[in-house]
Amino acid sequence: KPAEIDLSAIIEAQCDLVASLVNEKSIDLEKRVDTRDQLVYQDQSKIQQILTNLLSNAIKFTPESGRITVTAVVQNEQIELTVADTGVGISDSDQEVIFEKFRQGGVSPTADNFKREFSGTGLGLSIIKEMCRILGGEITLESQVGVGSTFKVVLPAYLEAETVGDLASTASTTA
Repeated sequence: KPAEIDLSAIIEAQCDLVASLVNEKSIDLEKRVDTRDQLVYQDQSKIQQILTNLLSNAIKFTPESGRITVTAVVQNEQIELTVADTGVGISDSDQEVIFEKFRQGGVSPTADNFKREFSGTGLGLSIIKEMCRILGGEITLESQVGVGSTFKVVLPAYLEAETVGDLASTASTTA
């Protein structure tokens, strides 16, 4: 449901939503937003869901006193939304499959094969990837174990309603 939205207000609201979780772990949450007070025409609820899922993952995988940086830029008719953390990172082999359904990063070295160090279903990133595709964009990942991860979402700043319908119907026929 594309509509004219203020991306900076959405980022502020989603960061406020997770503030208590960030404070619990003494994580520094930094926002760098350069939208030049420009409104975009996109699906607000989908962007909120993408950002909330990325922030939740970043909080989950970032140790106490870590840092999460949310960056948003609107330029060249594109939205670039980045969530970077100083968390555990994702190994190269896991990066190849992390966007697949029911996949998560590796098993904790101290856990048995049936228990993961971090809870979750392994659906969040696959859902984000599909939402990005339906909104005419993509998500990419850069990560290094022990250093952190950076997820970058690129979406068109001005989404045409017909495009969403075409992409959504393609998704339902390929699923």
